[in-house]
Amino acid sequence: MARSGAVLISALSPALAQWTSFHADEAPADGLFLMERDLAHLLKLEGDPALAPSLLLYRWAEPTISLGYAQREERVLDEVAVRAAQVPVVRRPTGGRAILHVDEWTFAAAVPIAHERLGGSLRVSLSALAGIVRAALREVGVGMDREAPVATGEGGAAQACFDRSHGHEITVGGRKLAGLAQRRLNRALLTQGTILAGPGHERLADFLAGDAGSKRAGRESLAAGTVTVLEAGGAGATFDHFAEALRRAWQAVEL
Repeated sequence: MARSGAVLISALSPALAQWTSFHADEAPADGLFLMERDLAHLLKLEGDPALAPSLLLYRWAEPTISLGYAQREERVLDEVAVRAAQVPVVRRPTGGRAILHVDEWTFAAAVPIAHERLGGSLRVSLSALAGIVRAALREVGVGMDREAPVATGEGGAAQACFDRSHGHEITVGGRKLAGLAQRRLNRALLTQGTILAGPGHERLADFLAGDAGSKRAGRESLAAGTVTVLEAGGAGATFDHFAEALRRAWQAVEL
């Protein structure tokens, strides 16, 4: 079910035709295009790590399930439910678990591993990017915890990204607001992150493998364990407002 394919970097986006430090899409886009663009971004930087770090920000044109690159679709998803709902399925170039992208702001940062401020180890690079995202969220009125508690991830949504936190992710009152996942090559890394702007992501449980009881438990777990920008004080925040805040926070660190 998951769609995949290879496309030319130059055909993907002006953000790749000419390398840029920061790019925010004006309109939501197709999930396959977005994942292929992120992968192309990583590969371009791997081929030329002298390029500066680059951050893309975007939204999804329709509800779409994405799987981490190591997840096995036949084990994770209820194929009958996915087909009945006609929900597209794509594979992310980064790891992590399944996500239903509905009302969210998604970012992807391609960074040279040797970069002094944004590169380094998995822990260091994730912490640096999370700090930038936190600064932008604070600017649009969102209050957050200082550190993310580690959740068990047990129950019907154990294959869901937003059913657990690993310490570098962004939480509000112990509930997950944003998650990050990373892919590392020899000279470049790609970090993808999802910020829950509004509700809808909890419906992922309906599309995960399992019986009715596990799906119900999964919905409850996802609803109880997550929080949205809307709920966390950013009721007046728009995508464009956040994009400008993120641009400033990114450039303040990257330059």
